Amino acid sequence: MQLGTDLVILSTITTILISTTVGVYLLRLWFKQSNRLITDLPLVFGVTTLSHSCQVLVLALQNLGILEATLEFLKIRSLIISGSIIPVIGAILQIWAPRIQRHHIKILAGVTAYWWLIAIFGTSEALIMNATIPLILIAGVAMFATFFITWKTGRLKEIRSDLMIVGIPPAMASQLLRVALLNTAFFFVPDLLLAASLVITGLAFLLPNRKEAPGVKEEALVQREVAMSVEY
Repeated sequence: MQLGTDLVILSTITTILISTTVGVYLLRLWFKQSNRLITDLPLVFGVTTLSHSCQVLVLALQNLGILEATLEFLKIRSLIISGSIIPVIGAILQIWAPRIQRHHIKILAGVTAYWWLIAIFGTSEALIMNATIPLILIAGVAMFATFFITWKTGRLKEIRSDLMIVGIPPAMASQLLRVALLNTAFFFVPDLLLAASLVITGLAFLLPNRKEAPGVKEEALVQREVAMSVEY
């Protein structure tokens, strides 16, 4: 029993440290840019990884008995998870649908309202999970497809697309398996998958030679190039 508790603590601490380190690194990377956009990928993934860290912390406190595993805390976790998904959806819209940019804020507001209403007013764990997991899958698949295309076409030089298409599936799997494996001997697998995904994500931003952060015009050009690749 003590060994199981120690493994929970160790895997949780490791995951939180890695996600926090990667998140802070990406945010610092974004702040160093001369021209910063809220759709910049370092900002998007920085917020996403820090949200991962927070929701893993809440789940760990529940596993250790410090917080009760109640519906209320599940709702809190769901709200935190939205911080991992909504920025990604915003980036996907910017890349895949630049022609309807004037509607992006409305779409994001709708997605946010949907998620938060489900999280706050959901009457059961199954309802909340069944209503939000599809958004996680859609965001993950769309982002995977985006980086697959940019890898094949050589677009988006500011990030290693080949590493991102390796890192996204483990992150998705960690979200989907976390509850299912919670009370099994493989409870640590989601943490390992998430930690591996976060390390790969950090390397995807770290490894390219970043001479200068792209300016506004260059950033728009990159987004148009990606959008053209998606369309064709």
